[in-house]
Parts: sequence; structure tokens; C-alpha cells
Amino acid sequence: MRRVAFLVLALTTSATSAQAQDGFVPLFNGKDLEGWEVREARAGDKDKWTVKDNLLLAKPGGGWIGTKKMYGDFVLKLEWKIFDGGNSGVFLRVPDVKSKESPSYLGMEIQILDNEAKDKKGEYIYKGKLKPYQFCGGLYHFQGPSKEMSKGVGQWNAYEITCKGPIIQIVFNGEKVIDADATKNDVLNKRPRKGFIGLQNHGTGVEFRNVMIKSLDPQ
Repeated sequence: MRRVAFLVLALTTSATSAQAQDGFVPLFNGKDLEGWEVREARAGDKDKWTVKDNLLLAKPGGGWIGTKKMYGDFVLKLEWKIFDGGNSGVFLRVPDVKSKESPSYLGMEIQILDNEAKDKKGEYIYKGKLKPYQFCGGLYHFQGPSKEMSKGVGQWNAYEITCKGPIIQIVFNGEKVIDADATKNDVLNKRPRKGFIGLQNHGTGVEFRNVMIKSLDPQ
């Protein structure tokens, strides 16, 4: 048993070291909310975010949790899990945390959604109703994913998000689904090139883990 435990620890340490060597550093430490701040939509939203067993957990509520530091060009890696009817998102380059506007209107958002959500009658809630950018993996307001890559509710999914100047790329569970150039869209091109990174609480439970970032900013 000790040998198995040692092997697991060694493999985990090795994987973490490999990421560190690639320039990635933890954005979420797995222990507490150090480096993050909960942005309330309503009183009590701050109590919805907790940390347990290296997971960042959100109970159903509103608002979002954002980094205290701004980032410009970077590669962001994270894993997420939603449940039936789940809805969340990853915010990028949010310039203002005091505005009452949604971060998706100020910076950018990568959609997280249970595309196959059903109502109590067993009918698909979103069938024929979603715009391309509203599907999971979409660059919200701007571009839909090139393919469906979600593993579904209750499963861990992975995003690798690259922001470099006007270029936004999304790799969803190992497949590139977004390759956008902001200069080709007047609205997107006006969004800031630097801001806070955030995770959305949008009325349903959501979990995050292994949140890592690599800066691409000039040293």
C-alpha cells in the first residue's frame, strides 16, 4: 500500500514539475482563495465559493470569482465539471470589476453549458434556441465552437485558452474549437488586451481544478 501511495505521489509531483518547466504556474493553489476575489452580483454570493480537496466549488448563485492580478497575453489551462442544466463560463481580460455590466460585455467569456439540458418533461431546453456562440466552448457573443467536444455533465472537461494580442484560441478536450482574430470583428477588437481572469457562477453548481497559467507577456 505504501508503495502504491508513493508511486501516485511521485507521478503527481512529476506532472506538476513538467507543467512548471513548461512555464505554467498554479493560478488556484487548491487550498484557499489566495489571489482571487469573489465579485458579488447579490449579497451572499461570496458564501457560494469554497475550496475542498483541491477543488474550487461554487454552489448555485450569481456573480463571479476573479483574479486580483490582471493578465495580458497568456495560456490558461483549467478543468471544469457541471451538472444537469449547468451553466458557467470563463472570463478573460475583464478590465473593470466595479461595473454592473456582465464581464462578457467588458472583456470576453468562454461558454460552459450543458448543451443537452432537459426540462422536467424530458424535453431538450435549448433545442433550436441557441445561437452558435452560446454552445459550450463558444466565444460568447462572437463565435461558436467548430465542433461539439463536451464530455457531458458530471465529467471533467478541459480548456486550454490562448490569448495573444488579438488572437483567441480555445482547445476543448484536446481539439481546437475556436481560432479567432479580434481585428476581424469591430466589437471584439475594441475589447481590452489586458484584464482580470474570472470564473462564473450562473445559477447552477460548478467545479474547477488544475487552474494553471503561463504568461506570454514580454519579460
